Amino acid sequence: MQVFVLNKILFFDYVLLAPYVLVLILYPYYKDSIITLVIGFLLGLIVDVFNDSLGLYSFISIIILYFKNSWVLKIIGEDKAEEISLMSIFNLGSFKFFNFSFPIVMLYYILLLIFESNAFFTLNAFFILLFSSISTYVFMILIQYLFLKLDLKNEWK
Repeated sequence: MQVFVLNKILFFDYVLLAPYVLVLILYPYYKDSIITLVIGFLLGLIVDVFNDSLGLYSFISIIILYFKNSWVLKIIGEDKAEEISLMSIFNLGSFKFFNFSFPIVMLYYILLLIFESNAFFTLNAFFILLFSSISTYVFMILIQYLFLKLDLKNEWK
C-alpha cells in the first residue's frame, strides 16, 4: 500500500504516512532471531526499489526491528512477549500498545528525516515528525480495528 498509494505524499505539507511500519510493529517477537532482521531487510528493500532510495528503508527497517526486540522486553516482558503471537492493540491493550508502538513510530520518522532531509533541526522538520507520527499511529489503530480479528471469548473469565 505504501509503495503504490502513499509513496512520499505529504498531506497538508506535514503528514507523511508510512503504513509498512505497522507490519514491522505487528511482527511477533522472537528472541535473538536473525530471520526477523532478514524479513525487515526484505520489506525495506521492496520499498527501496520503488522509491529509488539506495537502501535507506532497508536500513531503517533493520534498526526498527532491532530496537523493537529490545523495547518489547522493557515494555511487555520476555515471558508475555514470547506467548503473544501478534503485537496488536487487542493482545497488549491500549496503554501498553501506545507505550510500545509510538516510540517505534517516532524513531522511524526521526531516522527517515535525519537520513533523507538535510534540514532535520528545523521547525518544519519537527512538525513533520510530530504530525506524521501521530497520524501514522492513528492509521495503525484504525487498520487494526477494521481488519484484525477481535477475540473476546476469554474476555470475562
